[in-house]
Amino acid sequence: MATYSLYVLPATAFTTSPGGYQPFQDGYIAPDGSNWQYATGTFTYARDAATLVTVDDTDGQDTVLNDYGVGESTQQLAEAVGGYPAGTTVENEFEITVVATVDGVEREYRLVALSANGASGTIAGYTFDGPWPPEGTLLTARWSGTQDSDGQSLDSGNMLAPCFTRGVRILTDAGERAIEDLRASDLVLTRDRGLQPIRWIGSARLTAAALARKPAMRPVRIRAHALGRGLPDTDLVVSPQHRILVRSKVARTMFGADEVLVAAKQLLQIDGIDLADDLHEVEYFHMLFDRHEVVVSNGAETESLYPGPEALRSVGRAALDEILALFPELRALTQAPVSARLMPSGRQSRKLAVRHLQHGRPLVS
Repeated sequence: MATYSLYVLPATAFTTSPGGYQPFQDGYIAPDGSNWQYATGTFTYARDAATLVTVDDTDGQDTVLNDYGVGESTQQLAEAVGGYPAGTTVENEFEITVVATVDGVEREYRLVALSANGASGTIAGYTFDGPWPPEGTLLTARWSGTQDSDGQSLDSGNMLAPCFTRGVRILTDAGERAIEDLRASDLVLTRDRGLQPIRWIGSARLTAAALARKPAMRPVRIRAHALGRGLPDTDLVVSPQHRILVRSKVARTMFGADEVLVAAKQLLQIDGIDLADDLHEVEYFHMLFDRHEVVVSNGAETESLYPGPEALRSVGRAALDEILALFPELRALTQAPVSARLMPSGRQSRKLAVRHLQHGRPLVS
């Protein structure tokens, strides 16, 4: 069973402009969106209204929210959301293409309606698949972009930002320093470009209650030597989406690259890599550079914050505003930023872990 999270907007987050009509609706709507109100209208959305929703998915489709026939979905809410109790089945009911003019250029976005209770068209909320348009931008729905085929899917595998936990040691120009002691402009040793200044660093604390509500955000502990001899040199605790550098002949065989970046949660089959269930609360730290980088943490090579749209949404409103002030170009991304290494999908990453187990090979060699 896969557990993942995604951000969901209620119908009340959307407002047409001008006029104040409600362009979206809760409750019944045709499964292809054909009775969707104001489908050709222009509207905006309020980002602050988004709720992080956790889904328990037993259909074997990795971190992908699919559309099924009535009564077929095994994707369930892990917690009560917007009047829908835990255990409510959810699916990707229909999709609509919306367009917006950003920095003088017309761009398309993929808007997804999520249905509940296995009843086609009972809409529980909305989300975007891929980049989200900037808040406040006027959006226009293209009716021709509506899709409902019991086959579309929403990949939510990257919706949580990769981050370190308090106490992790980062290799800098002054040797190893605790992540919580670092500040913007401090120089960190990167694998590809030597010493690079931190452009932005932020943190978020999750209490025991928050971790209980959102188990998908529980950290992963990588025991000393679990990746290979001396790697990491002491236990390393990171967020489940934090990618770890894997370097091996197995990676070369599977992906044509000696080195790939794999989310920690995809390596849980490896001895010494487990959920840190003993931690009652956790403080996550995000570290951003001019580019996506490979850094050294507790002796192991891992990633910095990857500024993709899903990760940026998960850092919180205030942090996102700070990041966009430093990197305004991120507002108008039309494709994913360049990553420091190949980043396989969740399913591919788990296969990579299994092959290392089968061949008795370390993840880093």
